[in-house]
Amino acid sequence: MGDILELIKSRRNIKFFLPKYVSWENIGKILDAGRHAPSCGNIQNWKFIVVTDASAKQKLAELAYEQYDIAAAGALIVVCAEVEKAERYYGLRGERLYSVQNCAAAIQNMLLEAHSLGLGSAWVGAFDEDNLKLELSIPEEVRPQAIVVIGYAKEVPEKPPKYPLETVVYLGRWRSKIRDVAKYTDDIAVILGRKADATTQAVIQQKEKAQQQVGVIVDKAKEKLSKFLKKR
Repeated sequence: MGDILELIKSRRNIKFFLPKYVSWENIGKILDAGRHAPSCGNIQNWKFIVVTDASAKQKLAELAYEQYDIAAAGALIVVCAEVEKAERYYGLRGERLYSVQNCAAAIQNMLLEAHSLGLGSAWVGAFDEDNLKLELSIPEEVRPQAIVVIGYAKEVPEKPPKYPLETVVYLGRWRSKIRDVAKYTDDIAVILGRKADATTQAVIQQKEKAQQQVGVIVDKAKEKLSKFLKKR
């Protein structure tokens, strides 16, 4: 199987979208990716509301604290958590933590699938929850977690800065720093660096070998020429 790391690194949160139709085939694939996410005890306590109607998207954009740019996207997917289902099995932790984690995993799956299909996406967590529930007839016991925006990117932002591994990873216990990250991980940058060094070294070795071969040929030619001149 291919390495998904490059897909993760190249995905961006899109702010501006083109007013283009997104096929139901692609929306279906994105939803399928979401439902295959991991969840606590495999309870899968999520529901996805797909909104494609222009006026409905405009209303959701308004409820997302007037983020009107998202209304141009092909589809808005409201990810909801059935919190009572998680609470039934896992108590308060299921309600307040596991439900959020489950939906977050589903959302990330959908974002990555959208990116793999050449689509732009955005994770919107800021919205008027109560009025959103009224607008979409969401039951009281269900909580909307995010609006996943799917469409064609009008522009793709630059990669945001990320902390290096050695500042975010501890070894064994809190604040136990990893001095040599490369020793413990196969970070792609480390691998590429090693490959680049190995390639450079191989080129140098080949060059030196070629120079030696040329030197041998020249020496032999000089020797033959000297013998020829002596005979004359």
